[in-house]
Amino acid sequence: MRYDVDTAALRDDATSIAEVLERVRRLGIAEELRPLGGAIPGGRVAAGLAQVAAAWDVRLAGSRWELQELGRCLTAATDTYDAVERAALQVVPSPTGGPP
Repeated sequence: MRYDVDTAALRDDATSIAEVLERVRRLGIAEELRPLGGAIPGGRVAAGLAQVAAAWDVRLAGSRWELQELGRCLTAATDTYDAVERAALQVVPSPTGGPP
């Protein structure tokens, strides 16, 4: 049984995940909601928006962690595939008969 893994594509995917992670890190929900609190002075909106912003901060922290782990695992898998391929080429001669 044989299968091929396109490690270049996996590395591109890991790069894409890192780019998404950076975008998520730049999200500023609290900063975006702050003007809405001032739009209705004296109301409960400002306190409610603080709670909404805090809830989003928690969700985004979880998303950042998951994206970081996904990228790390994808990179580790790619590195492992490449290492196995290199090791196999040192042991098994090339099908063309030339050097591996």
